[in-house]
Amino acid sequence: MPMAFRARIPRPDVVSAGLFAVAVVAGTMAVPSRATAPAIPLDALGVTLLVAAAVVTTGLRRTTPPVALAGAVVLVNGYLLAGYPYGPVLLCLVIAVFETARQRTPLRSAAVCAPAAVLSSATILVRVLSDRHDPGLLALAWSSWIVLPWSLGALVHVRDAARRRARHDLIARTALEERIRLAGEVHDIAGHGFALITMQAGLALLAFDEQPDQARRSLEAVRDTSAGALADLRGMLAAFHPRESGLTGLAALIDRVRTGGLPVDVAVEGPVPAPLAATVYRVVQESLTNVLVHAGPTTARVTVGRRGGELLVEVTDRGRGTPSTVAPPGRGLTGMRRRIEELRGHLETGPRDGGGFRVAARVPLPEADS
Repeated sequence: MPMAFRARIPRPDVVSAGLFAVAVVAGTMAVPSRATAPAIPLDALGVTLLVAAAVVTTGLRRTTPPVALAGAVVLVNGYLLAGYPYGPVLLCLVIAVFETARQRTPLRSAAVCAPAAVLSSATILVRVLSDRHDPGLLALAWSSWIVLPWSLGALVHVRDAARRRARHDLIARTALEERIRLAGEVHDIAGHGFALITMQAGLALLAFDEQPDQARRSLEAVRDTSAGALADLRGMLAAFHPRESGLTGLAALIDRVRTGGLPVDVAVEGPVPAPLAATVYRVVQESLTNVLVHAGPTTARVTVGRRGGELLVEVTDRGRGTPSTVAPPGRGLTGMRRRIEELRGHLETGPRDGGGFRVAARVPLPEADS
């Protein structure tokens, strides 16, 4: 397998492809000769076809399932038409059809699997007739090799799509509720303050020339009202920027994310300095939001601890974050990176070996805490 091509395939798939190829060859050799008569003996070409079919099917099943299906159809049908023994090679078709149906919509997967079904059924018919077996086996081949795995894959796809929609709906509903709550609080604080300011400013204008004392008192009221409203707004927004203690608000954030359907493991090693609390909160919040939206069904782990004079905040998952699926940095990651760099820290984001994504922020500890 070329290096450039293999680089696009996850390492676990490369390993599983090799193991599956060994199992297919060994299983075919173990089939009793009387069960495959009058098949020709398995030679170097037959072994090559077996290995190629197993590697292409297993190695590409998750990254490009239609390509895996096309390769399986060509190699398996060529193997059978050449007259080699039956055996586990037929599982290549099952795997490729299932993965195509699982990762594509039923309509798109049916459009890809239907030609594969026709070609494979024709091959089986020719082979069965040449082997003098009952042509009725063709119906069994159709149902077990094409229809059944496609049906199971389509059901899994529909189930996963429903889960994704439910998760996205929950995220959107939670965000909408939070915006409505925030808008209500801003309305209450700002509306009340602006109403008083408008009234007092109007009195000051009326009394400016004839009653300077009254105008002064009105202007003082404007000053006090605006200062109080600003203080209330700052207090309300402080809930989104926790600074009072090391992990204020983080536990509630984790609980909300778990409620959204993402299992999260948390490991906090030692206290977090108060000046860095907002940074910890924002890194974890943005990272878990990205996991919820982009990673698919997975689990996440949050680690907060001290490493050699630095505070490490790390969020990892085992979802679909790979070099080909990770989008360019959005506003959340850009804002997170800017916040970290303002603290003379360093932010690392990228895919993990074996699948998943990692966000790691390292920030120097304050001198009093280092």
